[in-house]
Amino acid sequence: MSTGNNNYPQLIDIRLSQLRFTMEDHKVEALVLTHLPNIRYMTNFSGSNAVLFITETELHLLTDDRYEEQIKEELYGLPNLKTHITRDPWTYAIENKILKKTVSLGFEADHLEYSAAINIRNQIRPIKFKPASNLVEPFTQPKADEELEYLKKAAEIAETVYKEMLDFIEPGKTEKEIAAEISYRGRKLGAEDESFDIIVASGERAAFVHGKPTDKKIKKGDIVIMDFGFKVNGFCSDITRTIAVGKATKEQKDVYALLRNAQQKAIESVRPAMNGKHLDSIARDLIAEAGYGNYFQHSLGHGIGLEAHEIPTITFRMEDQMIPENAVLAIEPGVYIPGKFGMRIEDMIQVTRSGGVKITNAPDELVIIDK
Repeated sequence: MSTGNNNYPQLIDIRLSQLRFTMEDHKVEALVLTHLPNIRYMTNFSGSNAVLFITETELHLLTDDRYEEQIKEELYGLPNLKTHITRDPWTYAIENKILKKTVSLGFEADHLEYSAAINIRNQIRPIKFKPASNLVEPFTQPKADEELEYLKKAAEIAETVYKEMLDFIEPGKTEKEIAAEISYRGRKLGAEDESFDIIVASGERAAFVHGKPTDKKIKKGDIVIMDFGFKVNGFCSDITRTIAVGKATKEQKDVYALLRNAQQKAIESVRPAMNGKHLDSIARDLIAEAGYGNYFQHSLGHGIGLEAHEIPTITFRMEDQMIPENAVLAIEPGVYIPGKFGMRIEDMIQVTRSGGVKITNAPDELVIIDK
């Protein structure tokens, strides 16, 4: 069955061409995608079960009967895209000769468990099942204009929620209450889901990089970190803001000013084809020079799209993370001093030839809530 909407981003054709070009490198005649975000990047399918076969001339999307009607409206009208309804995609693919000209089939090795890969290999013999790491992600880093619009809408929701939360937060409210309110307000503004589990950490707990909300009550003198994001048509936003309740010490104000400066330097410096390790060093060196290098242990940032964390990873730990034009990054320097406090500031940017362009534009000064 052929289906789909012919009005799809032109970048999809380029991604498919790039994927097909890699077949020769991997010495395979076809590829199979099983990681749902990658299938969505290629076809717009948003369901929870699918396999996508890519041959030199055809695309075959196999899903189950729950999505038989959904795919008629949802899928891109890609050339030679055919859909199939089945509960057993691998047996179906063999019996219906979808892989009839395939000697070797490449698969997403970093998204398929070893035991599952062995089982599939046994099902499709004599076809060889060949692992390929990082198969799709290099081509989904640059975002299409249409995808950028969804990312911007998701960011706008996060910005609005942050501004509203400044009136909500006060001494006596718990971290869990704040997290629940963030979620509620995002959904009320049209988000379909949160991008990830909301982080709210206060006081000494703000030194936890990924502090889960607890029943701890906010009190005067607390630093509060809020890290959250929302999804629009599957695309994620990610923002972190740090506020002070009642007052902020001189050290806290200095650390926050340091983080703002480090983030801004990184955003101004980013360029297409830059190595992620180099970008990380621009912010990290400033933080280290100020004496806080040992308190900034995580990566400077990451890609963001249909998943909250995508490549490239902007980190001092990796040498091979190249940043393409029109990638969307989350840049998030932080300082975490055990037993005292932690601070982080995070914004989404689009990578352009003239530097990073902010997608999240919520106020980023250190707000002091005095109620």
